[in-house]
Amino acid sequence: MICFAAGVSLAAQDSASESDRDQEIRRSLEKITRVYHLVATQLADPVEPDRAIFDGAIRGVLAALDPFSVFLDADQFQAFQQQQRGVQQGFGAVLSVQPGQVMVLQAIPGAPFARAGLGPGDRILRINGHRVASMDLQEMVEVLQQARSGRARLSVVRSGQVVPEELELDPTEVPSATVDKKFLLAPGIGYLHVAGIEQSTPEEVQAVLAEWAGDNLRGLLLDLRGNPGGSLDAAVATAGLFLPKGTVVVSLQGRAVPERAYRVENGSVAPAIPLVVILDRRTASAAEIIAAALQEHDRAWLVGEASFGKGVVESVLPLGEGTALVLTTARYLTSAGRSVQRPLPGTALAGILGGKARAFTSRRGRPLAEQGGVEPDQKAESWRLDPWAQFLEESTAFINFAQRHLERHGKIGEGFEVGDAVVEEFRRFLQESGVIIPASWQAHLPFLKARIQTELFNLVFGITRGDEVAVKADPQVQAALQAVERARELLSAGTVTGGVERR
Repeated sequence: MICFAAGVSLAAQDSASESDRDQEIRRSLEKITRVYHLVATQLADPVEPDRAIFDGAIRGVLAALDPFSVFLDADQFQAFQQQQRGVQQGFGAVLSVQPGQVMVLQAIPGAPFARAGLGPGDRILRINGHRVASMDLQEMVEVLQQARSGRARLSVVRSGQVVPEELELDPTEVPSATVDKKFLLAPGIGYLHVAGIEQSTPEEVQAVLAEWAGDNLRGLLLDLRGNPGGSLDAAVATAGLFLPKGTVVVSLQGRAVPERAYRVENGSVAPAIPLVVILDRRTASAAEIIAAALQEHDRAWLVGEASFGKGVVESVLPLGEGTALVLTTARYLTSAGRSVQRPLPGTALAGILGGKARAFTSRRGRPLAEQGGVEPDQKAESWRLDPWAQFLEESTAFINFAQRHLERHGKIGEGFEVGDAVVEEFRRFLQESGVIIPASWQAHLPFLKARIQTELFNLVFGITRGDEVAVKADPQVQAALQAVERARELLSAGTVTGGVERR
């Protein structure tokens, strides 16, 4: 009877608390309504309701919560839905856009550009009557974005020709693959880069593995650098390609979201391939879920830098009239109970880690950190660029030089490599362009050679081959390649602790 009475009392308290919250919400809404009415009726100039509410009040409220909760207008919501489906509205091309110049680097098979026969090295002179040579970068970006909304009239000079050709193309929904780079880095070593985590990602990764089934893979590099995340379900399914059926990948906790553990449903399709995952500071959210799960279950060796640190989940809540609210509704914890969310001062996430350092280990006893983000097992840096080299990277120097080199020397072959003579030609090109060359410039020779060869291959063979050149030269990728043996050790029956294998 005492327990029953206590239960009734607690239920009554909960009911009263819920009623108080409802009344508080109603009072807040009444205040907002009164303020809006006064502004709408007494402000010197007329007020547009959508602008006042959507751009003002709603976005202001969300900004005070956390950086991940946002309001989507109709256009933004439509683009978001296309992204989730793995498509985007456009012409299916990768373009090099510079002041006064637009050049095709790649045309997606079956898309409008490819159907028109456009490919690497083709130059666009006019877009819907706008002369490219007379526009600055911002103007060109705006014109290109506008062209995606309807039929586009293009004036194009194909590679190796001088007479322009007039084309009319209609945009369409173009498949947008999340696995945007894939090739054999070395005999038996596969490399694939996943640019985002969407509904199609698990199938895309599985398709690549099936494609390489006859290549006797003895190692796989899964590159998640720059991956901003995406779908939670897709992240669980992608991690599940390498984990046994029933393995816990992640769990969710939220006030309005039922607590749930997400497990692998189908089981591994690649249980015996040594796996190395590459991370950087832009690896976030759903991509971090994959990395943490593979690390905690000792299925992958992680190389690179600590990841971004986003451990919260957003729900997309349609509001009508084509708009939607993206709201942080839950936090996720890894299979070991870690939060990867980094504290964000001044927001609701400021104290998410509780202020206490907690100790975690992987399934086989390797120590794991909880300090925001996923810490790699092995630190590895990308190119170390001083301000001069960074300036070159952010400028158009490399692609401009590649174009001039091809004009002077003709097309290159598949076996072309940048030698000292090409580097010297590049140095003279920089001097002629007014770029001051420091005495220490030769310290960047490996970087300079890689960037020159990348742009040459982009223009002659397409961006896929250029990407392959860039990836193979990348210091982080080279470190990951050397770490395949560590990944193989994780697949053995021994227990690895602190980098030492114990049997």
